[in-house]
Amino acid sequence: MFGCAKDQTVATVNGVELSAADFNRNLESSVNLVKRQNPQFLQQPFANDILGKQVLNDMVVRELFIQQAKKSKIEATKEEIDSVITRIKNQFKVNSDGKELTPKEQEKAFQKATKGTNLEANVANDIIAEKYRKALISTNLKPVNKEDVKTFFENVSAVYKNDTKKIEELKKQGRYEESEAVAKQLDAALAPKAQFDLILVYADKKMGDTEFAQRKNIADAIKKEINDGANFAEVAQKYAQQEGSKIYFSKMNVFEGMQPVELTSKAFKLDKGEVSDIFEIFTDSDRPGAAQGFFIMNVVEKAPAQKFAFETFEKQLEDYINSKRAESIIKQAAQSLIKDADVKIIKTFEMDKKAEQYSKKEAAK
Repeated sequence: MFGCAKDQTVATVNGVELSAADFNRNLESSVNLVKRQNPQFLQQPFANDILGKQVLNDMVVRELFIQQAKKSKIEATKEEIDSVITRIKNQFKVNSDGKELTPKEQEKAFQKATKGTNLEANVANDIIAEKYRKALISTNLKPVNKEDVKTFFENVSAVYKNDTKKIEELKKQGRYEESEAVAKQLDAALAPKAQFDLILVYADKKMGDTEFAQRKNIADAIKKEINDGANFAEVAQKYAQQEGSKIYFSKMNVFEGMQPVELTSKAFKLDKGEVSDIFEIFTDSDRPGAAQGFFIMNVVEKAPAQKFAFETFEKQLEDYINSKRAESIIKQAAQSLIKDADVKIIKTFEMDKKAEQYSKKEAAK
């Protein structure tokens, strides 16, 4: 993407260069996150450019906050830096197949992933930028009172109950979309919930008959040990540690109707403490590592549906209002810093080129 010397920099902020390497890493992380959470977004035109612009803006704001933090004499202690680096290293304890790595393998994977980065300096900068954000919020955040929360609950309640008259008022006030989004979140929060442990013995329909039968035999062996009184989690760990086992253990918290329904619905058919029979889920996806094969579920906890009431959601809505006010404080601070800073954007995006070409054609008509 960046073939010549000047293309090693995507922007400068008060003379500080933002590197193309950091931009590419951040963009890759952003794209991977969207793939997991909202893959449909990536189907729209210029999706990568839209994400790239946001990534670049975030990098500019981060650098401005770092510069302001240093001006304010905010520092990161060695203990804080070491703690973050340790957490990063711990992410390399297992590989992509869920196999636990030896300390030597873990260190090798960590070094490979962080090669070419000044990790300690980057971590220190992240810490002081975050301290600066927190200082901005603590200095400027207006406390949320009960009346604020009640008013917001009434707006959300109107959407939840489809009060058309109130909804029209909210639309005129520009408050409908936010109220609608929160109403949907609360709808999920009201649903019955379950917590369960899950064992997956990976298999797919494209395997040969012999290998497929072997996978099923492993699932049968696991279920027999559980039926004989073995601890669910310990059995999962025992089999998962076998070389090339492709056996996975996870803890899940779900609400009724949550995707994938063919999996989560099982939890609401079982009682608390009940272990399921082996059940199969297979997909049409060619995505490597897709969760398919033979499953065994142990329901750890269940909770009934909640009542839609102010008392139920008061704390949750208070936290939401606080978070939105904090976001506004950071956004306004960032806009003010950008306005007064010397920011030069070097990176170009295809969507901007297309927009410029279109404008020239329109002007020439």
